[in-house]
Amino acid sequence: MPDPLLYVQAMVSAACVSALCLLAMVAKRRTAGEAWLNSACVPGIGLGLAVGYYVLSLHLAWPPANSLDRFLMIVLPVALGIELLAGFPCVPSWGAWCLRIGLAATMPRILLHSSVYLSGYDSDWPVWRTNAAMAVCAALLMGVWALLALLSKRSPGVSISFALCLTIQCAGLTVMMAGYIKGGAAALPLVATLMATTITARLIAKRSVAVANCCTLAIPGIGVVGLFGLLFIGCFFGRLSTGTALTMLLAPLLCWLTEIPLLRHRQPWQVGSFRLVLVAVPLAVVLGLAKRDFDRDMVPLLGMDLRPPSAITAQVGGTPSEIQPIALR
Repeated sequence: MPDPLLYVQAMVSAACVSALCLLAMVAKRRTAGEAWLNSACVPGIGLGLAVGYYVLSLHLAWPPANSLDRFLMIVLPVALGIELLAGFPCVPSWGAWCLRIGLAATMPRILLHSSVYLSGYDSDWPVWRTNAAMAVCAALLMGVWALLALLSKRSPGVSISFALCLTIQCAGLTVMMAGYIKGGAAALPLVATLMATTITARLIAKRSVAVANCCTLAIPGIGVVGLFGLLFIGCFFGRLSTGTALTMLLAPLLCWLTEIPLLRHRQPWQVGSFRLVLVAVPLAVVLGLAKRDFDRDMVPLLGMDLRPPSAITAQVGGTPSEIQPIALR
């Protein structure tokens, strides 16, 4: 069963390590340009994730034994490496995007490696259907990645990263309620480290005139990869529906609605608030539907009754202390 205290410990550890790592790098270099700050965020995110997953005790195996192992031990490190290289001034923008496109194109194949979807034995998933699904997923990932990067350049700020963190958190909870507890728990350290790095980078940028309007593409880039990976795993290896996964993957793109003339020229805090509200609305609907399905399908299997003890007492009689969980059938 999920351990809320362990989840909180993993998130706090990941957040603290990420923030301290970034602050330590700043302390060694007083003059921070935009490219340097973008690259400095990557070690903070990577170290925070490592500590968070260690505290979470996910028991990863090498070589990776399943899709979640490949996501955490191959995909995320590659994404971190790409964003680290992209922050170097000597690396051209087109070169960084070639690497990002390469990761987006191969990520579905990496996550489906050694699964029934590629074996051709599952009559519901012939090879041609799997290849088509991987192509569509890669295109969706690259489209969301490119659009959020463009918006980050066009309108810098923390709201895009916050919107991604909110979406990843909801994706993790939804994947948990879809029956893949371990996969959903993997979202928690990712959210914590992205949030901590975003806030710390923003505070650093405010202290330096050179990076006052800094655009740290590393944070939304890693966030998009993390969000896609969690939804992909939940959809193909859990009970997450395709519609739910698409809704959450595309929800951060609602931030683009603040670029209409009516909202674009408002105060930055107002634009950021509008973005978070726009993204939160579909996420709240999806989360509510997932909770309804969980109560209907999963709770009876787990032998749980989520009503208050007083309600159960009123129905069956006795005191709350006498009410025992329903036996697992």
